Amino acid sequence: MDYPILENGGEIGRLYARQEGLYTVFEARLDGRRKMTRLFLCTSGGWKKLGVMEPGESGCRLIRRLSRRELPGAIRYAATAPGERRGKETPSPAPRDGARWAEGKNGVLYDRARGLVAIPAELRSGSKKVKTAVIADKKYIVFRW
Repeated sequence: MDYPILENGGEIGRLYARQEGLYTVFEARLDGRRKMTRLFLCTSGGWKKLGVMEPGESGCRLIRRLSRRELPGAIRYAATAPGERRGKETPSPAPRDGARWAEGKNGVLYDRARGLVAIPAELRSGSKKVKTAVIADKKYIVFRW
């Protein structure tokens, strides 16, 4: 998979991610840049410092391996400063119940510390017996796993 690298609201390069066993390997390139650049990941769970890109003859480059535990959530994009946004994009609000949710496929959320799974309510037919919760202004069906 690949993600944009943002600076001042615009895309300046690409971040490539691939699985190698239990790790995700990130490779970032900024062609033409000759100065050291710090890189951050924007995830559904917040910002994660990825590292400092090394300048070379053709531009800056960074290769980093992270385990699933080191990632605070699903990756959205990379940026040269935390808080960087693409255009008029607004950040996701924090979960109301204080949990640290990690986003999976189809918008499913996981809280590994408490052993909870939250499925978007529109993906499942609801009944009166299921527990629902509002997380980041969206309705979810929550259960233990």
